[in-house]
Amino acid sequence: MNKMSSHQLNHILNNKILGSSELVKLLNNYLLSIKNNIPEIKKTVSQAKTKLGHFEAINSYLNEINSILKEENKGELRDFLMSFFSKENKKLEAIFDKVHPKLKKVKRVITLSRSGTVLGILKLLHQKNIDLRVVVCESRPKFEGRLMAEELAANGIKVELITDAMLGLYVSKIDSAIIGADAVLKNGNVVNKVGSKALALCCREHKKPFYVVTSKSKLSKKINFKPKKENPQEIWDKKVKNLSISNIYFEEIEKKLITKIFTE
Repeated sequence: MNKMSSHQLNHILNNKILGSSELVKLLNNYLLSIKNNIPEIKKTVSQAKTKLGHFEAINSYLNEINSILKEENKGELRDFLMSFFSKENKKLEAIFDKVHPKLKKVKRVITLSRSGTVLGILKLLHQKNIDLRVVVCESRPKFEGRLMAEELAANGIKVELITDAMLGLYVSKIDSAIIGADAVLKNGNVVNKVGSKALALCCREHKKPFYVVTSKSKLSKKINFKPKKENPQEIWDKKVKNLSISNIYFEEIEKKLITKIFTE
């Protein structure tokens, strides 16, 4: 593997900003670049399993590739990698067709973090409703919401970026909330970026719909979710006696707080 390829792979495996749907796309692009090197593909899949296998969508994707690798069919593997993006686009269109009846009269939406699925849905919605306005929470500590806001704005959508703590001020002014999902647990609860539950609770308080859009690859067989603590220095790198810092990326949103989950 050359240095550039190694750098690309490390960027994917250690990325803590992009969502699992976007990481799968990057991983697929990387595997396409080495599609004729089966030993390297096997090594990459193994590494990705270790680093990213906790993401339902990525784990599902890697399992499919492993099944093909067991058959040692280079042609089938190449076809799988090359058809990946068209299949993902069809999934997105199928999700949009289901959620659009609920959103076609919506003019103001709030979301958080950066979900490739939410981004795609909002872009398609804007094509049918040029008056669409989107409020995006910045999503500390990695500020994925800034990336989301930037991409929406680049597509001609009017966007307002706010801090996570401001969401309570805005929910009363919006028509709907829409988020993606890191996973949908077997009990119907959703795991997503921290801040999602606060948004859901605010929506319930103000009687606003709270929608989740996600592909079926995010459906999990797990019932329980255990939050994981990340590097506290991402919150504050100052050491203070008697002060502890918690940094958690993902949380669970109970299904009773969710108006509806849309998949393909």
